[in-house]
Amino acid sequence: MSGTQPTPPERIQGLPPGRDAENSHRSDGVADLLRHDEFSVRQAIGGPRGVAESVLPTLVFVVLFVALRDVLVASLAAVAVVAVALVLRLVQRESVGSAIGGLVGVAIGALLAIRSGEGSTFYTPGIVTNGVAAVVLALSLLLRQPLVGVFIGLIEPRVQDWRSSPDARRTYTTATILFLVLYVAKVAVQLPLLLTGQVAALGVAKIAMGLPAFAVIAYLVWLMHRGLMARRNERERD
Repeated sequence: MSGTQPTPPERIQGLPPGRDAENSHRSDGVADLLRHDEFSVRQAIGGPRGVAESVLPTLVFVVLFVALRDVLVASLAAVAVVAVALVLRLVQRESVGSAIGGLVGVAIGALLAIRSGEGSTFYTPGIVTNGVAAVVLALSLLLRQPLVGVFIGLIEPRVQDWRSSPDARRTYTTATILFLVLYVAKVAVQLPLLLTGQVAALGVAKIAMGLPAFAVIAYLVWLMHRGLMARRNERERD
């Protein structure tokens, strides 16, 4: 979801955007992808910068912790990586929302790790966030307001009537279930590793279940949305 407006993962997974300039760009980027006939992995994951900002903090923390067994050094280095990413965005006058969110999450994780002396607690904020996301997605399904449908309906004028369409409702319910499965899987895999203090394994799991897993789910949802639009167009021609 990119072009001139790269779209990192949270732009699909996030709650419905507000009306500020940053969220306007997000909505435009997602809507642009939904209208394309070809899926762009680069757009879905935010391009090289999106990959770097997502992967580097965890990678730096894991490598330094395993090499030095020093929680303080590893934690501060991870925070520094995110801080540099934020400064670069500020200098280049780009959107800083995702960078600020990343800095907050990494800083909290670093603080927890330094205070506890356990490297595994560095991952606590991420696991909690995944758990909250899973609960929100599950609640949206229970309330018959699948979050993917709510979000896409806000940014894609062609499906604003999705609630009144059984086909669209089924499509976006299934899409929401896919994201729910992803977040539940993250918690199911990473929480036991956290409780047993598996720092390196947690890092590998976090990276592997981050952008790669998200790109797969995003592609499946894109296919489902594309199929829905094709069926709608066919019915309109008939």
